[in-house]
Amino acid sequence: MKRMLMAIAAVATIASADEGAVRATLQRTFPQSPIQGISKTPIPGLFEAAIEGRIFYLTDDGRYILGGPLVDAKANENLTQARLEKINAIPFGSLPLDLAIKRVKGTGAQRLAIFEDPDCPYCKTLEQELQGIDNVTVYVFLFPIDAVHPRAAERSRAVWCAKDRARAWDDIMRTGVAPANAANCDNPIAKIADFAKRHWITVTPTAFLADGRRLVGSVPRAELEKQLLRSAKP
Repeated sequence: MKRMLMAIAAVATIASADEGAVRATLQRTFPQSPIQGISKTPIPGLFEAAIEGRIFYLTDDGRYILGGPLVDAKANENLTQARLEKINAIPFGSLPLDLAIKRVKGTGAQRLAIFEDPDCPYCKTLEQELQGIDNVTVYVFLFPIDAVHPRAAERSRAVWCAKDRARAWDDIMRTGVAPANAANCDNPIAKIADFAKRHWITVTPTAFLADGRRLVGSVPRAELEKQLLRSAKP
């Protein structure tokens, strides 16, 4: 029994030492980036590290870093993609929905939250795809990216300050025209930007499904419907 306990302790010490080497490499290589987590992979001697919403793989001595993806050829499964879905997910209930523009189509039974920029062409494409989907509640977070679209913040404020925000958003995405003479008002754009920064939301559109999974970019209607159905399953 004593020998067994000593063996277990020795294994734990080795595992701890391995993780220490991995952590030291990560801190040296990504000094400004917080480490979300480190865990072993199914491959002996290979660790997984999550950093700012990305996955890296490291040898247990901390010497080599791989970018992925890691694929289980036998099971035909992209292990990296599966892990990214988990580490980049945000529980729907933790989204600041009070800062979003709410639109209800049909019964509104399905739920989708999207971070969008009014001048983003991919956002406009996604909005066009959404037009053909019914029975969904869509929450739009105004997330102008000034570095790419210099007037996006001004136009986002105009939408938020409009009398009918949902209609103003639909109009600007359909015609490109912002509400005229929109009153100046308090708006949530800075708070949304802060939330996005803390959760590594960097591009538009970025959508979140009811089960917390993240979809980045303009998703075709058929795929979006598929993902909405999947997210609704218990």
